[in-house]
Amino acid sequence: MPYKLIALDIDGTIRDREQPVSQRTIEAVQRARTMGAVVTVVTGRMFQSALKAVGDLELSTPIVTFQGAVIADPLSHEIIWHQPLTEKMVEAVLTALGEWDFEIVAHCGDDVFLNRTSEWGDEYGVRNGVAVKVVGDLRLIAGMGVTRLVAVGPEDAVAELADVMNTQFGSSLQIARTLPFFCEILHPNASKAKALTKLCDCLGILASEVVAFGNGLEDLPVLEWAGLGFAVSDGHPELLERVQRLAGPLGEDGVAQVIEDLLEKKQIG
Repeated sequence: MPYKLIALDIDGTIRDREQPVSQRTIEAVQRARTMGAVVTVVTGRMFQSALKAVGDLELSTPIVTFQGAVIADPLSHEIIWHQPLTEKMVEAVLTALGEWDFEIVAHCGDDVFLNRTSEWGDEYGVRNGVAVKVVGDLRLIAGMGVTRLVAVGPEDAVAELADVMNTQFGSSLQIARTLPFFCEILHPNASKAKALTKLCDCLGILASEVVAFGNGLEDLPVLEWAGLGFAVSDGHPELLERVQRLAGPLGEDGVAQVIEDLLEKKQIG
């Protein structure tokens, strides 16, 4: 049975923060689409940042962003599905974070709010092509449909925070340390795997017809759910211990290698 959908994580999987998607990966994706496959990205990036990062792929299928909290159309920018934090969730998280000295980022659609002015905040806005608005008390926007809260700080402190928050909130929130200095907080129904499942249901595609690629622990549920799930071999060490299939490293276009091999075997389309 051929694979009908290719799901790609972005950062650390098909590109890094400094280098764009390689020409080899672009060509492999184009060939897969020519054979009839659907290609999408499943990323932690905000929607506009994701579009900017993979513009060369010229995607037309809805993409999964914000760690699975948003599915949106890359052409019309229409939001197809959105799972924001509730107002009570935002207030509870901000109360808990009040005991820590972190920069706190709140995402509301394409708007980015920060609890204080900082050099990192300015750089974040430039890097993602968005204006960062400083709001001293983020409770003022708690009812605006906050998609995600992010606590930003030193690696050791963020690691400790993630443990404390997971102990305090358990399954009532989705809490993950997605980068060494990032602790992300989302609605418990927001996950890459759940969002990709919703997208595939809309497209009439089965899990067994999906090839997925990732590099982080947050990608594990997607890789386990898909018919074929590959971690790039320079991904998170804990992820590599738990997956069954490895693609080559990012620097060697590992994702493109796998897609090319599947095309050669006529298993895509």
